[in-house]
Amino acid sequence: MNLEEVKNQFPESVSEIKVLESLGFAFRSDGWIDSLESKQAQTACWLVGKVGGDQDADALVSILSNPRPELWRQAATSLSLIATERHLTALLPILTTSFDPIQRETVVYTLSFRTTCQVTSEVISVLTATAANKAETPSVRAQALEGLGNKLSQEVALNLYQKAVTVIIEALDDVKAEIRFWACFAVSALEIKEALPKLEVLVQNDRAIVPGWWSVGKEAEDAITLMNGGEPPLRKPCNSPPT
Repeated sequence: MNLEEVKNQFPESVSEIKVLESLGFAFRSDGWIDSLESKQAQTACWLVGKVGGDQDADALVSILSNPRPELWRQAATSLSLIATERHLTALLPILTTSFDPIQRETVVYTLSFRTTCQVTSEVISVLTATAANKAETPSVRAQALEGLGNKLSQEVALNLYQKAVTVIIEALDDVKAEIRFWACFAVSALEIKEALPKLEVLVQNDRAIVPGWWSVGKEAEDAITLMNGGEPPLRKPCNSPPT
């Protein structure tokens, strides 16, 4: 997609794109996005996800590595669209060096949703280890579970697949509702039949609500429905705190 196509597809953003053009978007170099004020930088992160290439992905990796938290989520979203395996590898050290859970979560998001390169054993291993790490923040572990549900397949080495499946099944018993919820999602996405007994227990007993979603029990019920070839009902998100 080029700039004119983006303008046509997103007419509400034309004025912001024109501002970026006036600030040198066509001649952008490393550090250009970081030189912009916050709102312009966020728009630039979004825009390079639509039209950018390898050098732009380098810039987004740099943004995710640096202390501008207002840019992390958009940079992660855009990077998931244009990253190569090299860029994903460059992100991995953040998971072990960053003290900010939002920064770590955005990295896991990129690993979970990148669309431009194949799943690698390294990425599956990182997602599995993150999901299993009970010392990690629940939101980061939950994102890793969602990523496994999206990206794990039997095309990876059998030992990696089995280890990930074991972690997902164990997460159904986690003390945190958010973890149990996304474990239910991963189970249904991967059709892990051996998890059905645990799902049935959650349906009966787990009424803890994940804010922005619904109860763990309802997610478990939907997982069973999907695995049986059915269509779950539309759910209304709730905002009650988890228990």
